[in-house]
Amino acid sequence: MNIDVTTPARHAAHPGAGFPADPLPSLSDADIDALAHAMDTTGFAVLRDVIGTPLLDAMREYVDSELTRRNVEYLGLAGPAWIQDSPLAAFPTSVALNAALAGLYRRAMKGAPAESRIATSIRVLSGGTGAKHSWLFHYDSYVVTALIPLQIPDGRGGLSGDLVMYPNLRRVRLRPLFNIVEKLLVESPLACRLWKRSAVQRAMSARTVPMRPGNIYFFWGMRSLHANQPCLPTSVRCTALFHFGDPHAGSLFKRLSARHHRARLRRLSRAAAK
Repeated sequence: MNIDVTTPARHAAHPGAGFPADPLPSLSDADIDALAHAMDTTGFAVLRDVIGTPLLDAMREYVDSELTRRNVEYLGLAGPAWIQDSPLAAFPTSVALNAALAGLYRRAMKGAPAESRIATSIRVLSGGTGAKHSWLFHYDSYVVTALIPLQIPDGRGGLSGDLVMYPNLRRVRLRPLFNIVEKLLVESPLACRLWKRSAVQRAMSARTVPMRPGNIYFFWGMRSLHANQPCLPTSVRCTALFHFGDPHAGSLFKRLSARHHRARLRRLSRAAAK
């Protein structure tokens, strides 16, 4: 399902840039219903052309400067700090984005989340790290995921870093321990080699979702197993992620899972540096 929203004059705020406080157009209840229906039936929904060219250009400059400053090819940042110094600074407090994510959560879970904070992250793949960070299938820890492609390869050589998903492969896991054990099995290197096979993807109705900057893609992150395809070493792939609704917030098992996730990211960063 695609919702076309024309917003040529609205761009994300950036410190000192004088942009509007809310970078996104508001959605009606009917719009959010349509998003949820598409996510239920096809696995994902798209808001088209809601991110303006000035913001995309500003984010490319930001990414280039961060890669140069840190002298890295892979960049993965999470938490509230990084985004405040980026052109995406207005997104976590966007009334429109918060309303859309909360509305989708309520439609999925029939209630409000225990924690209403948006978890933000950014991933940048460049150089030789594209292959090392591709086909890493995983479930998100949050019910709703909004993905914003900021810089996507042009697809030369058939390597554009598109999103691959097994949509709605499971239900939301309300028991933290069961969720952790399942993730350890399904996200293992051996399992990921299985998920990337074309025969398995055909048999299990996996979807390949082309990414286009300017759009926002919504899907049930905790239910849909997903990964990105590889990119050419000469290209840059950058996506921003906005997660909402962690059913395990505050639990001991959640803290253990978060520690495992951070260790996994450190291993990936070390592998990318080799």
